[in-house]
Amino acid sequence: MAEGFTKWAKEEKNRKYVVVIAGVVLVAIGITFWPSNQNGNQSSPVTTTIKQAVTNDEDDYEAVIEKKLTNMLAKMEGVGSVNVMVTVKANEEKILAEDTSSSTQRTEEKDQAGGTRVTDHTQQTEDVVLQNGNTPYVIKEYAPEIRGVFILAEGAGDSLVKNQITDAVSKLLDVPVHKISVEKKKN
Repeated sequence: MAEGFTKWAKEEKNRKYVVVIAGVVLVAIGITFWPSNQNGNQSSPVTTTIKQAVTNDEDDYEAVIEKKLTNMLAKMEGVGSVNVMVTVKANEEKILAEDTSSSTQRTEEKDQAGGTRVTDHTQQTEDVVLQNGNTPYVIKEYAPEIRGVFILAEGAGDSLVKNQITDAVSKLLDVPVHKISVEKKKN
């Protein structure tokens, strides 16, 4: 049987099949004996590329920013009691680690009339890298984009204090001044 395969494999028209079969066997062996990470890191196949994971914690993000901003502004001279409201445009964005692999297979066929047809087949797989079982490995995180800030302050009746609050918030949150509203808090 081995002699028959060797004779078949040596024929010119069958060489491309031998190369393809050898490639498939090598890939199968590589996948079978690929060392697994002892920490439980695994990859899960994904049919489409996942570039971001969206969380539903925008309310928590807003609350944290509001609390920090309230604490800082209350310590400014002339500001007095403060209430802060922050709104965000989009959720937090996380960039996930991906394991990408691709393979290309070229087939060249000759017909009886002397014509040649070349076919290239490329296959690309993308796997999200997982850690601790099923948690995606995050490369980068981007905070939600802030849409606007509304501030009520006792000292906002003074234009100097109002400008200082607006300037501080603009610089701290990297928000344009036209998206910040500072108003006098009623007693």
